[in-house]
Amino acid sequence: MKLKLLNALKNAVISAPLNFEFGGLPFKFTAKIKLVPENELKTLTETQGTTDGEIVRELLVGWDDFIDDGKEVPFDKSTLEELLVYSGLTARLSVECINAQYRITEKN
Repeated sequence: MKLKLLNALKNAVISAPLNFEFGGLPFKFTAKIKLVPENELKTLTETQGTTDGEIVRELLVGWDDFIDDGKEVPFDKSTLEELLVYSGLTARLSVECINAQYRITEKN
């Protein structure tokens, strides 16, 4: 790869602020989403039978400022699995993981 800048993207993580309501409860945190090359994203999203949960498990690598009962919740796989029990949350996180791959941040 000639462009060193692009080589650095191999370990890039996207910060995606989320603020939505589900079941009358607020969910507000910053998702940490793994940036993947287009061919990997295409494989992940176009493989027949791939579920939203599989997409989230592959791309969501952390979060910041997730508050529950007044305490910050550290990211771990077991807590993520608790969220993925609800298909509405799973679908919302899956959409965000995919959309984040296309979001470009403008610099001033």
